[in-house]
Amino acid sequence: MKKGFSASVNEVVKKSRVAKGTFYHYFKSKDELIVELYKVLMFEIEKNCVTEYKGESAREYSFNVFGSIVKWFITHPHKFNYIVIFETSPYIKEVVGTVGETLKGPLANTMKKVDMGMLKAYPPEMITFFDFSFTRAAANYFLSFPEPRKCFEERFRMVFDMYWDGVSQN
Repeated sequence: MKKGFSASVNEVVKKSRVAKGTFYHYFKSKDELIVELYKVLMFEIEKNCVTEYKGESAREYSFNVFGSIVKWFITHPHKFNYIVIFETSPYIKEVVGTVGETLKGPLANTMKKVDMGMLKAYPPEMITFFDFSFTRAAANYFLSFPEPRKCFEERFRMVFDMYWDGVSQN
């Protein structure tokens, strides 16, 4: 919807062609819908983009996972836009805070790499937020070009190297 988070429940149900009673059967409030949609998108990314660590170098593993995430963002710009608006919304920060469930997987992944000595020993939650920021900034960079996917294929290695030089132990 063009109104974003300020749309009323009445506007949401009208646009989605769902009865108001049905909406409230599934969600207690508009805020719950907003959070649930964010969680669905974040878990979709995790399911489609994050692979198990299989002994490859931390750099190559991170390159592949982050590349997959950034490619997902530029392939799904409307979903990406929702995620960015959610994560940067002062309203969401005030009403919801952080959505802890969406941080568990990324935080565990970061802690594993710190424990193995692959990443600098910064607080894992700080690295995780830095990782989130990196993937969003990279996607925005590529989406600023007329052909984002082509630009991604040509420049992601360079963009990733800039990130990796800041967090890696080596």
